[in-house]
Amino acid sequence: MNSLLNKLRAKSDPGTSPRLGSMVCNSSLQEENTLADEHDAVTGSLSGTLQLSDELLKTPTDPNKDFNYTVPCEGSSPTRNNVTFEVISAEVIREGRSGHVNYTVLINPHRDVSKGNETVITRRYSDFESLHQRLKKRFPSVMSQISFPRKILTGNLTSSTIAKRSTAFEQYLAHIFSNFDLRYSHEFMEFFVQDGFQEAVQHFLSQDFPKAAGPFEYVLPILDKLYGDSHPHVFHCLCALVVCYTRMERTHAALTCAQVALKCSGSADDCILSSLLQAAVRLSWTLGKDKSDLEKRLEAIVAQNNQSSNSNPISVRDLRDVLTEAFQLRLRH
Repeated sequence: MNSLLNKLRAKSDPGTSPRLGSMVCNSSLQEENTLADEHDAVTGSLSGTLQLSDELLKTPTDPNKDFNYTVPCEGSSPTRNNVTFEVISAEVIREGRSGHVNYTVLINPHRDVSKGNETVITRRYSDFESLHQRLKKRFPSVMSQISFPRKILTGNLTSSTIAKRSTAFEQYLAHIFSNFDLRYSHEFMEFFVQDGFQEAVQHFLSQDFPKAAGPFEYVLPILDKLYGDSHPHVFHCLCALVVCYTRMERTHAALTCAQVALKCSGSADDCILSSLLQAAVRLSWTLGKDKSDLEKRLEAIVAQNNQSSNSNPISVRDLRDVLTEAFQLRLRH
């Protein structure tokens, strides 16, 4: 990207590539220990904002374009092992004589991503620092081997400081992602989705489906690019959007999500899978689409469960009720 950030890095060290080098603790990371605090005085020569394309920051859905609705995951990428992170912009936020920098991070899953479907997050130094402290508390041994740029109380937020921090944050996230336990920790996931998933679940449990849809739309592509579309959170996001869109009478979008969710069902149990199939059958019927394959798959699951049950025949539950129980259980833990 033709970005201010690359210019800043060039100014900082014209002989060094801005991309990742080693992900281990080396001399370049040790140098980061001298970086200035995010609330230091902002130099007058470094003001303004690098604007991202509007397409990059849009949510993946548009209520007026349900016929062309696409889901930001395909059901064909079960895991993510080679994700990298790139700081593509640095925005100086003035606060009187002081200020801080918002770092916009591109999550790159190293697969074809159409223009407008790139996934970015914006975080400041204190967000990275909070993640580091939480991970240190839970994984002290592993985190003792990972350096983090230290903040100090004096100095300036110069272009050199911002460029060095940006590279350090890229290395830091890549190092964490390379460790299985750190990658799948709640702390790491919450750094990327922050309160988005929690907010979506709370609105869903309150049956405020229009308000729940937005946060689910926001976190879905983030989780997909980080973990792949077989991750339980991705599957539950898709199922929740099926319920939300159905209640909002966005039938085409609901069916599209249901179809992708079925591809992502992986290790889902028969209870939620049968509920999803039932929802897909109803949506297909509403839109006049062929539902015979869905019905056959649903009948097979129901027959298998009834055959293995010694009690009364098992009925298929509403998808909203199944998700409500799953979300309530997650909140308790």
